[in-house]
Amino acid sequence: MILIVTQGLYFCAPEKTNVFSNSYHNTTSHYNAYFIANEDIKEIETIIEDSYEWNYNLILPVFPQFDTILAQSYNEQIEHCITKASLAIQLHKGSNWEDNSYILVGKARFYSVDYVNAIETFKYVNTKGKGDNEKHEALVALMRTFIENDELNNAIAVSDYLKRENLNRKNLKDLYLTRGYYYQKRDDLDNMVQNLTQAVTLMSSRKEKARINFIIGQVYQSLGFESEAYSYYKSTLKENPPYELAFYTKLNMAQVSNLAKSNDLKKVRKYFRKLLKDRKNVEYKDKIYYEMAKFEVKHGNLALGMEHYNASIRSSTNNNRQKAHSYWELGKIYYDSLAQYEMAKLYYDSTMSVLPNDELEYEAIKTRQLVLDNFVTQLNVIAINDSLLHLASMSDEALSQFLDDYIVKEEEAEKQRQAEEEKRQKRQEALIAQQNNNPFGTSGTHTFGSDNYDGSLWYFYNPSAVSRGKMQFKSIWGDRVLEDNWRRSIKPAILDEENLTEEGSPTPKNEPDSKGKDQNEDGESAFKIDKNALIATVPKTEAEQAKLLAEIEVAMYNLGNIYNFDLEEHQNSVDTFEDLLRRFPESEYTHEVWYLLYLILQEMGNEPKSNFYKNELLNKAPESIYAKLIINPNYRADSQIEGEKLQKIYAEAYAYYQQDSLTLALDLLNDGLKKYDDNDFIDNANLLKIIIHGKSESVYTYEYELNNFLKEYPESELVPYVDSLVMASEQFHINLVNSSKAKFIRKFDEPHFFVFVYETDEELSNTLPDYFKQITQDHNINVKIGNLILDSKHSMILLSEFPDKKSAVDFNHIITDQKPSEKINKSGKFYNFVITKENFNIFYQTKELDSYLTFYSKNYPVQ
Repeated sequence: MILIVTQGLYFCAPEKTNVFSNSYHNTTSHYNAYFIANEDIKEIETIIEDSYEWNYNLILPVFPQFDTILAQSYNEQIEHCITKASLAIQLHKGSNWEDNSYILVGKARFYSVDYVNAIETFKYVNTKGKGDNEKHEALVALMRTFIENDELNNAIAVSDYLKRENLNRKNLKDLYLTRGYYYQKRDDLDNMVQNLTQAVTLMSSRKEKARINFIIGQVYQSLGFESEAYSYYKSTLKENPPYELAFYTKLNMAQVSNLAKSNDLKKVRKYFRKLLKDRKNVEYKDKIYYEMAKFEVKHGNLALGMEHYNASIRSSTNNNRQKAHSYWELGKIYYDSLAQYEMAKLYYDSTMSVLPNDELEYEAIKTRQLVLDNFVTQLNVIAINDSLLHLASMSDEALSQFLDDYIVKEEEAEKQRQAEEEKRQKRQEALIAQQNNNPFGTSGTHTFGSDNYDGSLWYFYNPSAVSRGKMQFKSIWGDRVLEDNWRRSIKPAILDEENLTEEGSPTPKNEPDSKGKDQNEDGESAFKIDKNALIATVPKTEAEQAKLLAEIEVAMYNLGNIYNFDLEEHQNSVDTFEDLLRRFPESEYTHEVWYLLYLILQEMGNEPKSNFYKNELLNKAPESIYAKLIINPNYRADSQIEGEKLQKIYAEAYAYYQQDSLTLALDLLNDGLKKYDDNDFIDNANLLKIIIHGKSESVYTYEYELNNFLKEYPESELVPYVDSLVMASEQFHINLVNSSKAKFIRKFDEPHFFVFVYETDEELSNTLPDYFKQITQDHNINVKIGNLILDSKHSMILLSEFPDKKSAVDFNHIITDQKPSEKINKSGKFYNFVITKENFNIFYQTKELDSYLTFYSKNYPVQ
């Protein structure tokens, strides 16, 4: 007996190739390890299909989708499958099922989203496998893995290779399906359909055939081939599909049938009503109403279509995807057809509140929601601020009468709302009582908030009903904070310190609170608007009104851009921009708006008006970037190239600066700024020049140039850094003055400045620099002319710098002889004198004009 067993084991060893060994290993590997591993794969595929949320509003995917999160739910089956398939490979090496077991390992890794190892496994079978059918099966699986891993070029390479191979029926069917999936990913619907139709002819599973026929019908319907779509939908129903698929097939058939094309609206509507009455369709009412709406809108019945979309929303209990699509369709109607953007915003908000983020259009819908949110914000700013300014323009009597009328109207409206709310509460109480009398909670179809509620005994115990209630509340009232008077769209001023008791609690009963509520004898709140609180919101001062106008200016600019760039409503954009120019002729946006109007009107074909705004720019703002863009449309690109060249010069000059080669650095910068004088890097180059001057010239000149930089480049990103340099320089001056104890230094053998002090006057600030410039040119004197503020009352003209005391004094004599105080024809006191650079630093910091004039009279000769 032992000998027989030993001989059996010897003949059944994996390395043996006799008939007995081969039969044993083939049978054992097939019906033991491989069979169990294959059952695991089937279970995984069932989990994926059952877990996938089929979105019938879109063309269904050829294969149900899965991800790493879902993969965690069947991780146990994955591990078990790999373990069993590995046993078939290791213990039954060389069996006919070894390649098949490797394929199962590859599929397990594929479904666990381990695409890299799945690819290697399928490649191994293709290169090391024995049977052609197994190699072909592995290659088809490899192609799908490449598709899921976004390696589409590799996928099509595998497909091209398999075209030359002779595949069996199952592999050929899977290849056609995978090719169809590939073309679906590429959005190539023609090739997708061609492959799927070939796959259908090779299918034996009626369920699979029904789903693929439905997908083909969807594709034909989307391409406008309605008769072909109808034919495939009909084929779907012949395969006795699951009820959900059958339901959606019938709905789609109604859309593409001859009945629909015949415009016999009564018959189509009758068909939809029949679907609504079918008890099996209770959970699909939202979809039926949705399709009814699409049908009515398609035939121009917009109002009826909108009514059906709203019915779809009300009927949707647990299908947020369908509810989102209904909201979205209403949003698109208000947006595209009715151009009522405020209403469109509300529906887009509702869409995003329930839309699953795996929807293909998710980002596009979110973008439009944000656009509409911004759009409505700008509209509200303009409307509210204009209303407040209008109220501010009224006389006290007219304003009082207006508010009285408004309060009466609002209080009447609130009474009506309260009456409607009481009726609704009574209906709810009656409904709850009816449900409480029914121990099974099956009170028919009439329940709170829905016509098909089949939940728990009490409304708040049913999550679906509560969710519906929340959405209904939001659709009517919006997002309201839980507070008193939450129904009111406009609330008076909030509670302030005067409305609180000493303990910080609200005012007692029978005294009106600041929200406009009185307490009656029963302690119940009665709606009342506080007129004084409304009056307090009216802007009375010029500052308050100016603030509102500034907000309107910005909002109109934003609104014009939204019309132009986001909504593509060019005429509305033109109207808004022109209204902005009319209301705010000195707007900071004027130049940009002129340029935008020039472009928009040119695109609209209105050449005369386009040329008008072009000429406004060229004549009134020739130095603006927008005028330069008109002259040279490539200005920005050219400017960027110039900026890059200037950056290279800057880097070289900065290297010289670090080596204290200041002259070479300045020469490089001056040459670069002369060549490339119009780009975004000029501020950087000029600041480096100022810093170099700070090393080679006086501290005052350095500070003076820094302040000029701030005036010339107010929007430069370097402004914070320059501010810090100015503060450091000023602190240095203060320390210098403190160290000298504000005493002027009797050292005159050094460069001098000429100073002309005058009482600050805007006209003089504009004319005096030109006056002194003319004198210096007449006398061939090469100096810099600056205009500075000395203190709260005085400004000064500064000429810097004269090489010595004599040349400065001679120039001062010229000015004294000229008698500028008479020529400029201005009353007030004027002073002209000379001063050393060192003493000027002290003078400029101490502002002690009288002290220096005394010092000046003692140390400089009088003419």
